[in-house]
Amino acid sequence: MTVKISEESYSHEHVNADRKIITSASVFGILREQLVKNIGIKRIKGFLFHYGWEMGVKVANESLRTESSLENLIRFGPILHIQNGHISGIKHDCTYDLMENKQIQTFYSSGTWYDSYEAEEHLKRLGQSKGPVCHTLIGFASGFMSTVFEEPLLAKEIACVGRGDSECRWVMKPKKEWEEEPQEEDGLDFYNETPIVKELELTYDQLLDQKNVVTRLAHFQNQLTEEIINGSDLQTIADMVYDTVQIPIIVEDTLHQTITYSGLDQEKYMVIKPDMESYLQKLQLITKPPHLPFRKKIIKTSIQERLITPILLQKEVIGYCSFLYEDMKNHYHEEDYLFLDRFANAASLILLNEKTRFETFERMKGSFLEQILEGSLPESEVIKRGKYTGVNLEQKYYIAVMEYRKTQGSIKDDFLLQEQIFETTFRYFKDKKHNILAGHREGSMVLLMTIETFQKKTIQNVMQEYFDYMNHTYPKGLFKLGISRLGEDIGQASRCYEEAAIALRLAVKQKMVSFQSLGIVGVLINSKNISGIKMIAAQELGPLNNIQDPKMLELLKTLYSFLLNGGKLEQTMIDLALSMSGLRHRISRIEGLLEKDLRDPKEMHQLLLIIKSLIAIGEITFD
Repeated sequence: MTVKISEESYSHEHVNADRKIITSASVFGILREQLVKNIGIKRIKGFLFHYGWEMGVKVANESLRTESSLENLIRFGPILHIQNGHISGIKHDCTYDLMENKQIQTFYSSGTWYDSYEAEEHLKRLGQSKGPVCHTLIGFASGFMSTVFEEPLLAKEIACVGRGDSECRWVMKPKKEWEEEPQEEDGLDFYNETPIVKELELTYDQLLDQKNVVTRLAHFQNQLTEEIINGSDLQTIADMVYDTVQIPIIVEDTLHQTITYSGLDQEKYMVIKPDMESYLQKLQLITKPPHLPFRKKIIKTSIQERLITPILLQKEVIGYCSFLYEDMKNHYHEEDYLFLDRFANAASLILLNEKTRFETFERMKGSFLEQILEGSLPESEVIKRGKYTGVNLEQKYYIAVMEYRKTQGSIKDDFLLQEQIFETTFRYFKDKKHNILAGHREGSMVLLMTIETFQKKTIQNVMQEYFDYMNHTYPKGLFKLGISRLGEDIGQASRCYEEAAIALRLAVKQKMVSFQSLGIVGVLINSKNISGIKMIAAQELGPLNNIQDPKMLELLKTLYSFLLNGGKLEQTMIDLALSMSGLRHRISRIEGLLEKDLRDPKEMHQLLLIIKSLIAIGEITFD
């Protein structure tokens, strides 16, 4: 059977400029469901709000053509909600006052929607929501009332069936009043939300910018790598960084002393350097602690702004890299940091190479010093090799021996301290432009310095400055130092070492002692009269010479302190941390054991000389 139907139909009613399309609530629910799938649950709020707003504005404009009374228009709005099928009923209260110019003085509106089609469709297709869902309804109400009053009025749901409440309730106020209140998480974002097309355009621009940054960064990284491979120094690479980013750069050590800089003239640099030093001193960052604990930091003073990142080597801060700005607002410091961080990594590698080369050379010099002290090389060969190290060993010289240890610590801590002191000593004398030989021997630091190093200073001045620096740098360390007499030729190095070691052993009350100051004790020891010293000690010290007995050793230590203090009980009491009665008891017992009067100057002098001699030859030690 064949059926053919042909018909032409059209409405005889006049078609308005804006047609009305009749659809069901379920179709709108499907649209809502698809919007969630395509643009996400968060974005549909703004989309549907503006959709409802445009409907409200359109209906309000149509109503204004036939009605001018605000009261009637306010009553008419909810009726249109019901007629359009948005709701089945409404409860609405509205209070407002207008000024003479018809502008709103006060406005507050609230109400309840019954059987919201939006809440019904949302529950049916998307399930219960975490927040209100009647977005087209609040949009419609906001658009309608804003058009009628000719001022922005916004409705907000405060309860919604779509999120599990018993009813849909809303409040409407002027937009400016909402803005004055503390905002919720999303605030008024739905009202001012950027259209998705604009947002995509913005995202594309941001991605393009990021692509350009990544491209520049990759090229920059390649340049750094090539410079490092080619063996470029830090100044060369700093200049390359400045040429790339056009931001002045400064590299500093851990004490914020400048290593190098680029992009600044000398005059500008001499202005900003003391300004930064003043800033750091106020924060007490130069001395304690010396390292700034951060990964990225912005520092601002009255004349400069800096973006700073540390230079890390083996998880320790060895310096800082900074970009210098006159006005950071004109820069994207997040992007700048990417370049600064990669430069800091490159600086770490360069400083590691320099550190390794420097330390290797200094350790080689330390090995050379050991050969000199052992006398394993001919004097001519020593002088020849000395020239390669930059030390003129044809000059007169001094040898110093420094003992160091921690007040508390394990063997591992002592080893680490030894390495740190070794490196610190190298750096100290390098900065002072003193070319020396340094090494380890018998657990102590040994230094050989020629007199041309001192210029107009004495050996005591030079070593006192070094000794003070080490005590300041390692406040938890215990340091003692002995200095030899002036060595005439390098063949006397072993003798000078023994002199320094003897002076070191006698550094008890004074922590730095020169062999020259030992007087007759030095002469005795230098004569190698070891057996004679031991014989006299056994004779004069009697039972106290039995240093294997802890009690006798303790009495001998008391006697030595008493003699060093010239027989002053008060000072001896303080040095030994004894009570006066306890000290008097010990002195009395010592006099009984020795059968000597410790107030006799001759006896005191002789006993002090004997004990010093025993210390000098290493027979006894007092911690």
